[in-house]
Parts: sequence; structure tokens; C-alpha cells
Amino acid sequence: MRTATLWLTALSIVLGFVAAYLALHRAGDVFVYLLLVLFGGLLGYLGPRVPWRWGIVLGVWVPIALIVSYLANPTREQNYNVYQPLIAIVPAFIGVYAGALVRRLLPPPHPSQPS
Repeated sequence: MRTATLWLTALSIVLGFVAAYLALHRAGDVFVYLLLVLFGGLLGYLGPRVPWRWGIVLGVWVPIALIVSYLANPTREQNYNVYQPLIAIVPAFIGVYAGALVRRLLPPPHPSQPS
């Protein structure tokens, strides 16, 4: 596995943890989804070859955190829908594919060669 892939995987896990932490502490669904789109855009731009990988690794932490939180304390909310947190994967994929598209349309500048 390439070093860049390992760094991007670690970055996507950390960013996913940040989004999951904010989702657990009631930052608001719209804010968490916006962060997932932005984080996904960054990951898609940095690693455009396999955007689906970054979408999964980034987006899976919010549903895992919310489901584990509910299972640890099921009496906290009476009308909890277990499937609702899975929606968090969608903004992650939207952001990742948008970032990959931007990278393909606007490649980074090449370092200038010394004369």
C-alpha cells in the first residue's frame, strides 16, 4: 500500500471521528452533513483515483457512533430511528466525488523547473 493511501486513510478516519463527535454532541444534522461534504471534497481532491474508498471511510463513523450511543443508552430517546444515521454516508459521497471532479477539471499546478 502506498504511503499517500495510508495518510489519506488516516486523515479520513480522523475527519470522520470529528464529524461523529459533533453529531453525538448535537451540533445539528445540517452542520454535520455540511462538514461531511467539505471533508469529502478535501479527500476527493487529494485522492481522486478511488473516491468511493474515502466516502465509505469518512461517512461510516457518524452512523456507527450514533447507533452505538443509542444501544448504550436506549432510554434516552423514545422515537429513535436506527436507519436515520445512515443518511450521513450520502453527503460524504457527494463531497468526495465533487472533490475528485474538481481535481480532474482543475489539476494542481506543476512545480516550475529551474532554468
